[in-house]
Amino acid sequence: MSQEILEAKMSLVCEKALRKAIPSIEERRETIWFSQNLAKKLESELKEADLEAKVQVEGSIAKDTWLAGEKDIDLFVLVAKAYGRDAFAKVLEVAKRVAGEDWLEAYAEHPYIEAKMNGFTVDFVPCFELERGEGVVSSVDRTPFHTLYVKKHLTPEAKNEVRLLKRFMRGIGTYGAEIKVGGFSGYLCEILTLYYGRFPRLLQAASDWREREIVDLKGYYLGREDEALKIFQEPLIVVDPVDKGRNVASAVRTDRLNEFIAASRSFLKKPSLSFFYPRGTRTLSVAEFIRLMDSRSSAFVFLKTDTIRAVSDVLWGQLYRSQRALETVFRQHGFSLVRSGVWSDEGTVNVFVFELHSRFLPLVERHLGPPVWKKKDCERFLAKHRKSSRVLSGPRIEGYRWVVERRRKYTDVADLLREKLKNGEGVGVASLVSQAFASSLEVLVNHEAREFYSRNPSFAKFLTEHLKGRPSWVK
Repeated sequence: MSQEILEAKMSLVCEKALRKAIPSIEERRETIWFSQNLAKKLESELKEADLEAKVQVEGSIAKDTWLAGEKDIDLFVLVAKAYGRDAFAKVLEVAKRVAGEDWLEAYAEHPYIEAKMNGFTVDFVPCFELERGEGVVSSVDRTPFHTLYVKKHLTPEAKNEVRLLKRFMRGIGTYGAEIKVGGFSGYLCEILTLYYGRFPRLLQAASDWREREIVDLKGYYLGREDEALKIFQEPLIVVDPVDKGRNVASAVRTDRLNEFIAASRSFLKKPSLSFFYPRGTRTLSVAEFIRLMDSRSSAFVFLKTDTIRAVSDVLWGQLYRSQRALETVFRQHGFSLVRSGVWSDEGTVNVFVFELHSRFLPLVERHLGPPVWKKKDCERFLAKHRKSSRVLSGPRIEGYRWVVERRRKYTDVADLLREKLKNGEGVGVASLVSQAFASSLEVLVNHEAREFYSRNPSFAKFLTEHLKGRPSWVK
């Protein structure tokens, strides 16, 4: 395909993608009306409670860069620093009354609440009102300056370039700085667009990004890139034009960054609307799911718990931390891990998925003791193992260290997990997950997951994609 034909096809694909990404007049009217009226209502209620505060709509709605179908509203409540942090609790008490009943309180650098209202997810975020140039207390306090910067510099045409980038990233699974995704925030997409300009040019640049690429819109570190590399340790460095000491890309995980780079290369070679709007996954039938598991001759272990009540970022932070802790438990007890994953409906059920080389281990395990020249360690080792009922052979010296062969405490991974997790404590699992394990843990191995798979389409879709293990854009 000639370069001219390729560029024409790319232009046509982008045009089609953008038409679908721009909110309709009706959606725009509904979103703006609801967010503005909610802000006015909250400001009025705060005044009634003797709290002087400004309520501002922030995020992509304020900057007119949101995608069709997005239902997220960020309401920031700006209070004077003189009030101190005690004012935040008062602000949130008022916000809870405005939000109604369906809300959750959470903590980042500041406390905030997340509420479900009229089909929207609304974050009520208290912060300090600061003057430009005044020392920022937290990243939350910086957000209004981000909004002002983007509104000042983004042209109407550039806003649509942002939408194209966001839609592309959503399609390939790299959009969103929330912990669940670990991808590119909306503000990061806006800064990248301001830096590179049009969407195809951005993808061309990204396809050539090197390890620890630096994007510095205002040239804070021009000629001093080594200094930036010392200050920022993340895989992608995008210097905040509002604060030269902050990396806008700090939340981007290495895998998400590299997925974006690889997908950019793929799109430039073969443009397709499926990058922006991937086709839905055909979920495996129960019989296909069972056959696929059996064909791998490995062991699938599913740890299922009931509700963990927390906002999304807290929930996924706890789930990922617990996933890593459980992987360590497997290694410590001799079980070899192939791959793991975690799924949640963010409401009633959470499932950890572990694929192991084998469910069972031999009864005997080889255990290495200390080198002979470590006298005290040798004495402790011999005292522990000389008369132990678990020792099958030894202690003896091989080379320069003591060795025993002993009975494993756990030969079945299901027994290991039920024993270690029955109280939900002691293995490094996060607190909310630990509580869920203590009250509602189910350990399912291989075919035992059949029933849950068959009656939960969302989990079945996740597991189908997990087993497939290939991004939709990799043909």
